[in-house]
Amino acid sequence: MNPEKQLMNRSARLSLWMRFGQPLEPVLERYTEIFDGWQAGGVRGVALGRLYFTSSAGRPVSIPAFTPNPLVYRDLGVEPPAPPAEDLPEKRRKLHAALGDAKRRGFEIYVFCPSAGAGPGGSGHPLVDERTLAAEAARIRDVMEQFPEVDGGILDGPEFGYEIAPGHRSNIFQDLPEGLRPLAHRLGIDFDAVAAARDRFQKRLQSLRPSDIDLHGAGGLLGGHLLFGHDPGLAAWLAFRRDALMDYFRRLRTALRTISRPVRMGLSSRTACFAPLNGYDFAEVHRHYDFHLPKHYFYHRGFDGLYGTVGRALQTLTAWNPGLSDDRAMRVVESLFGIRMPWVRSRFDLDLGFPPEFFEGVVVTETRRALAAAPDPSRVVPWIDAGREPHDGDPVPAGDLYRILEAAASAGLQRFLYHSHTHLTESEWAVISRLCGESWLDGKPGYAPPDGIPWESMTRRGLT
Repeated sequence: MNPEKQLMNRSARLSLWMRFGQPLEPVLERYTEIFDGWQAGGVRGVALGRLYFTSSAGRPVSIPAFTPNPLVYRDLGVEPPAPPAEDLPEKRRKLHAALGDAKRRGFEIYVFCPSAGAGPGGSGHPLVDERTLAAEAARIRDVMEQFPEVDGGILDGPEFGYEIAPGHRSNIFQDLPEGLRPLAHRLGIDFDAVAAARDRFQKRLQSLRPSDIDLHGAGGLLGGHLLFGHDPGLAAWLAFRRDALMDYFRRLRTALRTISRPVRMGLSSRTACFAPLNGYDFAEVHRHYDFHLPKHYFYHRGFDGLYGTVGRALQTLTAWNPGLSDDRAMRVVESLFGIRMPWVRSRFDLDLGFPPEFFEGVVVTETRRALAAAPDPSRVVPWIDAGREPHDGDPVPAGDLYRILEAAASAGLQRFLYHSHTHLTESEWAVISRLCGESWLDGKPGYAPPDGIPWESMTRRGLT
């Protein structure tokens, strides 16, 4: 098939959502021009927020964009959050005007993290404490009822970890606190047994022999079971993570039924290969939520990127097991996550970027796994992040972004969510618009991507 014709056929299957927020003001100041450009480039939905303004003193993302309605919180038996320190009426006016304009254009509008700024909950673990869940649900309901322009919300967490690096914020060996014991009891699970299995698993990863890896490293499910210690408690530990997390999201969805109008709720997760460790069951997500947003973040270093997680795992395993080669450690990683990356046999290989096999071997597979759980492909909307510092990670050039999107489209993907407008570069917009709408090229009048510093990098640098 002619490459240009093939591109056109694929682009018809890709619809674009764009996130803006953190901060909101750069879009609100000239939303008409920006929305014109987005609409031409193929944007069909927006992920808005978090819903915070910059203060009059210049502190970004610090003032809630609305005053809480105490009746909503009273109805759910919780205390409302404190009102904003400033009203900022002109910013509120612009926000509602921008949302009205987006709605007239036919954009779907979803609030990212609509529970942000929830009032006080209980003192228990967030997955267990009913008062904390009620406070989250009340905040989401308040947002949905105060912003009738929006179609719903996108939830982002909580979740269990998937990293093994000591001290990492998503460390799997540090996310089973005592506060989860009541939940384990309610689910009929022996908390002490799963905690012990977790500890044995960590010790196993710290005492790997090359011969064990050579024997079992490519042995599939049963080989992996032997590689990780032939421990029946390991399956119970993973099952508890899944049951605990899905129980929370089921209860939250039930609590959201008090919202006074129909809304659509989406649930974010890590990409499919990390899901079993995270506790996500993609099929179960679709039973309770209207769409699913797996994070197809593939960059190296930073946080949340697939290459970065693989690199940290290699570093950790070789540090725990002196004399273990990167090559053998990579076979452990592949067994743990259920991925195949034969082009990576050392940490240095990760610094060489994405070879052609990556797009067919990882992007296509991760996309197909997400789509396999969905009743309809339109209900899968992966987050995509690229650019110069995606989530504080290494650059992902526009050519690789193009190949990621093409590979995902070839696997059946219909739409995706780009994160985010704030640091969108011109080369990325040229790629995205070509795949999703009218091609944009340098010098085209009107909208031009801002190419700003990502919020994560600004935070790390102390610029906020």
